[in-house]
Amino acid sequence: MKKAGKILHIIETLLTLGILWGILTYAVTGAGWLSGFENRWLDRHFLKHAVKQGDSRISIAAIDEKTIKELGWPFSRGNYGLLIEKLNKLGAKIIGIDVLFFEPYKNDASGDNKLIEAVKKAGNVVNLVAFEPDNKDWYLLKIPFSNRLRDSSLYVGYANNDMTLDSDGHIRKVLHFHNHFKYSEKQKGIITGEYEKFEYIDNKLGGKECQKNACDEMQVMSFAAALYAGYTGKHITEIYSGQREWSPKWLNFRKPLEHGGSYDYISVLDIIKGKLTSEQKEKIKGGIILAGSVALGTFDHYPSPFSKATPGVEFHSTSLDNLLNDDFLKPVSFWLMALIAVIFVWLMFFLRKSSTMVLSAVVAAAACAWFLFDYYMFIKGFRALFVGPFFGLFGSFVAVTVNKAVLEGREKKWIKNTFGQYLSPKVVEVITKDPSKLILGGEKRDMTVFFLDIAHFTSISEKMSPETLTVLLNKYLSGLTDVILKYDGVVDKFIGDCIMAFWNAPLEQKDHRTLACMAAIDCIAELEKMNKETEEFHEKPSVRIGLNSGPMVVGNMGSRTRFSYTVLGDAVNLGSRLEGANKFFSSRIMASEYTYEEAKDRVEARYLGQIRVIGKEIPVKVYELVCEKGRMSDSMKKLLKYYSEGMDSFYAGKYEKAQKAFSEVLKIDKNDGPGRFYFELAQEYHRGIPENWDGAFNLKTK
Repeated sequence: MKKAGKILHIIETLLTLGILWGILTYAVTGAGWLSGFENRWLDRHFLKHAVKQGDSRISIAAIDEKTIKELGWPFSRGNYGLLIEKLNKLGAKIIGIDVLFFEPYKNDASGDNKLIEAVKKAGNVVNLVAFEPDNKDWYLLKIPFSNRLRDSSLYVGYANNDMTLDSDGHIRKVLHFHNHFKYSEKQKGIITGEYEKFEYIDNKLGGKECQKNACDEMQVMSFAAALYAGYTGKHITEIYSGQREWSPKWLNFRKPLEHGGSYDYISVLDIIKGKLTSEQKEKIKGGIILAGSVALGTFDHYPSPFSKATPGVEFHSTSLDNLLNDDFLKPVSFWLMALIAVIFVWLMFFLRKSSTMVLSAVVAAAACAWFLFDYYMFIKGFRALFVGPFFGLFGSFVAVTVNKAVLEGREKKWIKNTFGQYLSPKVVEVITKDPSKLILGGEKRDMTVFFLDIAHFTSISEKMSPETLTVLLNKYLSGLTDVILKYDGVVDKFIGDCIMAFWNAPLEQKDHRTLACMAAIDCIAELEKMNKETEEFHEKPSVRIGLNSGPMVVGNMGSRTRFSYTVLGDAVNLGSRLEGANKFFSSRIMASEYTYEEAKDRVEARYLGQIRVIGKEIPVKVYELVCEKGRMSDSMKKLLKYYSEGMDSFYAGKYEKAQKAFSEVLKIDKNDGPGRFYFELAQEYHRGIPENWDGAFNLKTK
């Protein structure tokens, strides 16, 4: 047991370390072995519980199928210029073009010029730069095809959604500033950089100038950050100072609309041709418009919680939305997550001694509470790490349950091997199902003890061969043992021709006194039955039974290597003495007053008197059990009537009258032991009462 406990302790420790490491790496880097589980759980939250609508200030000028069908693809730069002009006339506050203009358009210089002029005239357009992977850690910065386009833009920002791509291809977080790029001669005059330090040449971020040294060591801003700066009027350096944490921001996705995206789509073709509804015009006025492709096969797409192929412009819009409303998902404290994970792991360990049902109930309650907490935090805009602590709880539950199954299997086998020989199958089944009911240590409790001895066994054994004696003994003891087990008694041991049994351990039995009395009565009936049916033995045994109840110590008694489950105490010793005291009265079943008082409503009995056993000063009232209530024969009723009259007369000192009553008893049954005892005693006392007789009999032998 101790070894199993140590192994479980090691498992719990390793599980704790693994969970904490998973939580730490995921909380810090978003990666690690927990990342896949946590990310999918987060996606499920957005899919099932996303309730926030996209910000109404944001709309997408959608290059959709009908636009491409009429205007072609790739788009002419002139069409972008025309789109910008139309949006400005409609009162758009900020326009973001989610298109990369890296090279001049072939054979269409006029279209390029039209785009540049439109951007310059509008003064509210944000264009893109991009990072091109150079090696594992660094990128080359790619800029627009013309310095004029950059200088005409309100801001430029990088478009790389894939910079924070998760291992499963999803985008769940964004960086608004980035500096991991190398110096390139081709970039000189635009934006230069060398390792982690760079500056905007000519102190420009697009067309908006920086004050002296204000943009030194500035990082390149994202497309969403640039749009946010343009819309709010905040200078980019102000936004940078508040967003410069290295850790990415977790996107708080918005509820999708019917078309699958989270923001209103307005067809570019409708904008250019002026076919807009009054509601669409109202949306554009004073709003933020992101122009990007949503036509199948023409856009950069990534999986989102709502779709396997979501246009990249949706991620820019969501990032901008989170900036505008300052509601990126906020990570719950790592320390709180770690504390809960540790509690969940070790909760099962400390409850390992509880039943599997209790453990299951605790796990179910903890899991429900944790789910509700996680859901609540999500609704409030926090990202709790649900899977890590839950895995700790479930993993610990599995470890403890498996450990319990192994130990309980061994325990049940031990119980069956140990108790199967002297407990009824019904009791053994109860204990094996719930070993917690089995208390094996020394325990004091109220119990009933039973001693049965075959009368005159010595004289019987002298008349039989050892082989025949063994057969007789086994036959009779087996039959009597079955009766004891029938009444859920524990057969403690066989002492030669004696059976010792007890009740109210290891299981509690409220009516243990009655059960013992019924077993004693049935043992006499079983003995008479065996005597009638058995013809192989000339000798027909009889038995004496002693019953007593009271406080006893029960448990495993013996040496370190050899022990047995038994009872000890004065009450046990008295029970043994009562079995022998049957010889004094020539009775068969003697029960002390401590046993009979509880059972008297179920059994018929007669009073035998008060006795003092060897070593005791206080006399004990004893009774002989006759039969179960309601099963007394007419002759026995008559016998007990005369016996009762005789006892009343005897203890009233009317010994002559007592003699007459007991003589009537003997007329009914000449072999009635107690009747003959009191008949002869009444004769003796009629001649003279012994000196100092106080109504109790002092037994001289055990």
